[in-house]
Amino acid sequence: MNALTRSLTTLLSLSVLIACTSAPKPAETPKPAETAALTQAGVIQPTKQVLSLATTFPPPTITDSGHLWPPLRMNTKRAAHTATLLPDGRVLIAGGFRKEVMSEVAIASAEIYDPETDTFTPTGDMNEARVGHTATLLPNGQVLIVGGWGVSRQTSTAELYDPQTGKFHYTASLVAPRAGMTATLLKNEQVLIAGGESANHTPQLIAEIYDPATHTFTQSGSLNHGRFAHTATLLNDGNVLLMGGNSGNNTVLASAEIYHSTTGKFTDTGHLNMVRHKHAAVLLQDGNVLVIGGSNQNDWRGKYTSAEIYYINTGTFTQIADLNRERFKLADAAVLLNNGNVLVGGGNRQVEIFDAQNQRFILGEKLDNDYYSSVLTLLKDGRVLITGGYDSKIQPSDKAWIYN
Repeated sequence: MNALTRSLTTLLSLSVLIACTSAPKPAETPKPAETAALTQAGVIQPTKQVLSLATTFPPPTITDSGHLWPPLRMNTKRAAHTATLLPDGRVLIAGGFRKEVMSEVAIASAEIYDPETDTFTPTGDMNEARVGHTATLLPNGQVLIVGGWGVSRQTSTAELYDPQTGKFHYTASLVAPRAGMTATLLKNEQVLIAGGESANHTPQLIAEIYDPATHTFTQSGSLNHGRFAHTATLLNDGNVLLMGGNSGNNTVLASAEIYHSTTGKFTDTGHLNMVRHKHAAVLLQDGNVLVIGGSNQNDWRGKYTSAEIYYINTGTFTQIADLNRERFKLADAAVLLNNGNVLVGGGNRQVEIFDAQNQRFILGEKLDNDYYSSVLTLLKDGRVLITGGYDSKIQPSDKAWIYN
């Protein structure tokens, strides 16, 4: 087993769509058999009763939970990649891994999804193969690609993608190599890089700031708890909530902390109700944060259906009604819809919608597989693009879906 395979094993075993809007024009009309397969849903009645954790609810449905159109095909099978919405409405899909015999191999290829034609077209390759990296749209329209596992180990390099030329070029390198970290665009247009696994396979405590004006990375404050396979959510006040993750040695965290953008310091906040990594977190329209799924130290055998909300006014987490299906490895597979609900489309083949008003999860349609480490991207027309992911046999997919 080479070093990359060992690192990717760490990503896969220790680390690391969908507006319900009026139907935009689909790429193609489903065949009768496909139309017949669409889920027919019922009605959920709103409730004023406070949800009790001891209460058991039947899986609810709503009248129109959206539809999955027949799958499209990317040019490359990939999982644990990135998918970034560009200013012109197209989507940059970059990196990830493919399977070669018994090994997982990082890839450098990238492609562009065009929502006008529902097609995928190759664009320039990254300068390095990467998986477990981050991709951040900068205010100037370029995309910052940072770190990840390369051909043999964690990398400190970073690149910029220019949509005008379709090419990647190197920018400054990180202070410290890392993979499985988070990257958050701050309100001052700088990018916070936090957590991740270091070159020594230990959690990286040092946080860094990328300044697009100077094209440099500088060290910021240090996390109070080293973590990877965590989440980082930009709050409305400009600070960043980091929660959960893995601190190494198969230790999964319940701790959470706040990065203060004005001081560069991290302070502890309330704890999750359970240890959690490989989960997803979404900022809701009311400014609170929804946390869903993930797993404990048992990983595949410890997947969660649980969900909770972080309330910004109290700095505490409150458990809410469960998901209908257990799921993990979905950090990039949940998106806020234009109507304030949340589409969940990864870590399990069953799509679900979080009804923000009633704080319950609604059954949607089904994908043809569970697709771990897939990516959901909310398009400008309100549709959601679901790309890639891998199955229980660690086989990445080239399929992509549009969820109306």
